[in-house]
Amino acid sequence: LLLSLALFWLPQTSLYGMDAMAYFKLGSEGGMTYKKIEYYTKALDLNPGFAVAYAKRGMLYYFQEKYDEVIQDFYKYSQLEPNEAEAFRMLGMAYLKKDNYEKAIENFNQAIKMNPNLTGAYAYQAEAYRLAGRYDEAISDSTKAIKLWGDPRMIADAYNTRAKTFLELGEDRRAQADFKKSIELDPRKVFLRYLSGYASLEAMRIMGLVILIGIAFIFIFGLKFRPPDKEE
Repeated sequence: LLLSLALFWLPQTSLYGMDAMAYFKLGSEGGMTYKKIEYYTKALDLNPGFAVAYAKRGMLYYFQEKYDEVIQDFYKYSQLEPNEAEAFRMLGMAYLKKDNYEKAIENFNQAIKMNPNLTGAYAYQAEAYRLAGRYDEAISDSTKAIKLWGDPRMIADAYNTRAKTFLELGEDRRAQADFKKSIELDPRKVFLRYLSGYASLEAMRIMGLVILIGIAFIFIFGLKFRPPDKEE
């Protein structure tokens, strides 16, 4: 019994005796997201000036769609690392998700001032401009992102933003060309395009017909080729 208790408490005491770097390492080495956040939080409790722990935890919050927490963590990160453009880009991303376009633009602008080659800041600032109805600036920043290049999915987003802007300006041909480029870089955009309502009415009718035929096909052949019962 005493040996069992010792084996149980030994790992517990080793955890409680760890320093901030040890908790940070646990958070960085993998595991479930909630555990990683827990480890980063413990690291920050022990060392509130541990800048990179705020950035790591903030990214996890971003993927959890907890944008208020993202803003808190990257604001703290930007205070501790005032020359880190990525901190302001992530603040811009969080504000964009919260539909606060002016704050998003403010932070993207700061990121661009610090790093004029930061493709993502241009790509997503373009979307903030579009949503704010500032179409000329949306086209300008989308074009800058495309010229700078980078992650294909990010460039696909830039093409997609510029296409939607052209569509809203009634420039259908240019919109279609950019939608095509976006889909070539990121095939997922073909579904997002139909779901977002930016396809033409004719294209929507065709897609609806294809879906109906697919459902009918599954229904008919699903009945015909049903799996045998256990007794069979």
